[in-house]
Amino acid sequence: MSLCESIDTLAMAYLDDELAGEERHELEAHLTECAACRAHLDGERGDQELLRRALVAPAAPDLLRAKVARALDGEDRAARRRWSQYLLPGSAMLAAAAAIAVFVGVKPADDHEVSPVARAAVKQQLRQLPMQRDSQTTNFLHANFDFDPQPADNLIGTALLPGGVYGHDGARLDYQMDLEGRRFVAKVIAVRDVGDDEMQAGDEVKIGDRTLHVLQQDGQTFVTYVDSRRHNGFIYFAPEISPNELVWLAGSGLLPPR
Repeated sequence: MSLCESIDTLAMAYLDDELAGEERHELEAHLTECAACRAHLDGERGDQELLRRALVAPAAPDLLRAKVARALDGEDRAARRRWSQYLLPGSAMLAAAAAIAVFVGVKPADDHEVSPVARAAVKQQLRQLPMQRDSQTTNFLHANFDFDPQPADNLIGTALLPGGVYGHDGARLDYQMDLEGRRFVAKVIAVRDVGDDEMQAGDEVKIGDRTLHVLQQDGQTFVTYVDSRRHNGFIYFAPEISPNELVWLAGSGLLPPR
């Protein structure tokens, strides 16, 4: 088949830069000699340009752009108001909002970066334990962590951790939480007598007067906090909410230590 007989296919491939180098050179040499094929190519090029212009979306009017900007600003303010219902007042609220605004993700922590205590606490979080409100766990928490879990209406149950957490006594508390109409279970592991560096693994986030650490292990996100004054550690886990929401929850004071 001659180049003239194939010009329909060759012209489209040429304009789309799909011809191999040798084919392209052969066609260009032919076009210098064949006025009919040259006219066909020019026509295809004009049709292609018209189609491209037709597919370009018209510029939005200034009034429409202003309306869209106002609508987006309104949604942003509404979202901030919804968050403010759950945040702490004053400087603590601002610190929490700032932390949530800048905390965008969690990178998995290398095993050598996570202390044995933190790894053991993560495993306890993932265990299935019989949760109940028993006096033994209540007395343990009151004596060692200076708080009584019983008055909390949203407390599902507590459990002493069999074998402790890498040599440290500990307990787990499960809470039924509600965040903007979404109900979920937040689990808190309380570990007694830990050093400042024994549960400080992962990314550091400050909310109010608390320094939290966020780590990802076993495909899940956990937040840890060490109460240096009492030498107690806490690890928070709530797989149904986002890492940002878990960070806020751990620093909000809604869960132990209060």
